Amino acid sequence: MSVVLARSALHRGLPCRLLRRHYHDPKDFHRIKLSKLSEVILKSEESTCQVQTSDILYYDSNRLPSNNPCEDQIVVGRVPSSDMYVFSVIDGHGGWHCGSTIRHRLIYYLALYLLPPEELTWRNPLNRMDWVEPISGDASMEWIADQVFDMKTVDSFRARYQTRIQDTELRRNPHLQIMTAFQDLDEDIGAEAMPEGQRITKQTVQKLLTATSGACTVTAVIDNGQVHVAGLGDCRAVLGRRKENTMSAHVLTEEHRTYNPVERERLIREHPHEDEDIMFFDERLCGILQPTRAFGDVILKWSGREKMLLEYVFGDTCYIPNYISPPYLISKPDVRSFTISPDDEFLIIATDGLWDGLSDEMSVKLLDMKPEGVNSATWLIQNSLAHGNADRLAKVLSIPPGPVCRNVRDDISVVVIYFNN
Repeated sequence: MSVVLARSALHRGLPCRLLRRHYHDPKDFHRIKLSKLSEVILKSEESTCQVQTSDILYYDSNRLPSNNPCEDQIVVGRVPSSDMYVFSVIDGHGGWHCGSTIRHRLIYYLALYLLPPEELTWRNPLNRMDWVEPISGDASMEWIADQVFDMKTVDSFRARYQTRIQDTELRRNPHLQIMTAFQDLDEDIGAEAMPEGQRITKQTVQKLLTATSGACTVTAVIDNGQVHVAGLGDCRAVLGRRKENTMSAHVLTEEHRTYNPVERERLIREHPHEDEDIMFFDERLCGILQPTRAFGDVILKWSGREKMLLEYVFGDTCYIPNYISPPYLISKPDVRSFTISPDDEFLIIATDGLWDGLSDEMSVKLLDMKPEGVNSATWLIQNSLAHGNADRLAKVLSIPPGPVCRNVRDDISVVVIYFNN
């Protein structure tokens, strides 16, 4: 267990030094001819789904693991009896446990707060089919499960459901609704990990592994011509917009990392009695984590009895010197919204592994010159890793997922949504 919580480069979010920020001319990418093996590896998890709604034409998705098991997750789903579609990429760290839990529960919480109260009254809070269903035609929906809640979370979700039906303050404020959904989901994951009584069981340890690992995400909710993009951590959303036959990139997320001046100022303001050099030691929050916002990672949120529990179960790996005024890490996302216009062609949401090798502008230019019939997500992953060099791509892909591969590149998850404009 100490391996999971060790202050390793993986948990702290060290950059993949071989691939970070080495951008090339997009014209170089057309010269690549993939080997059969590279093509098989790249396409092993790709998916294309025709949606054909008033808002969405189709979407492409793909995931390329570097960890084993993969810590990235992709969520695509629809809220039944509504026009709400949810697309999310989740970037786990410190293990796969937290990301997997977010994948199964996120849509429940978003639907709970984004749907109007009159649309909630007929929904059973514990019936999966009332909250999330696969998008018709999507072949990669194995993640949908009927039982996703622990008994504690069942009681919590039921209580939140009853409160939400009677609540009027959150109406017509989708930003506040999404923020509340994220924070309540994170709160329930932490509460679920707290044992009742003094007995520590295997089930307790498993729940603690979920709460102590972490996950960043970027999530897009599309509903009746409106798009709400919520960013938590270092995933990114980029809108491809064409005006006068010129494609441009519009970044819709803020990067929540310690090197972001806005985030540093927020943390200094929230922790006025902390030493800045200690709080951002080694350019990581408390010397541990680069993201400043994330699900899970209770090691940077809990205090008192809860922190003592972590140190009792996992030992010295949970000890943080100068741990004075938690929580340091928050689960409040930045939310931006826009109305789909005729100029808006597509939305890219991707984990940071993609952006290690692609700039925002390059990503939209690549999709603008993408060959016919090629999966857009696969096309972006291929070019992020290749840098115009087929041999380089083959070498990177030849390393099987595991510790060696993780030192070369990160897990990469991408969804590209094309608007029906």
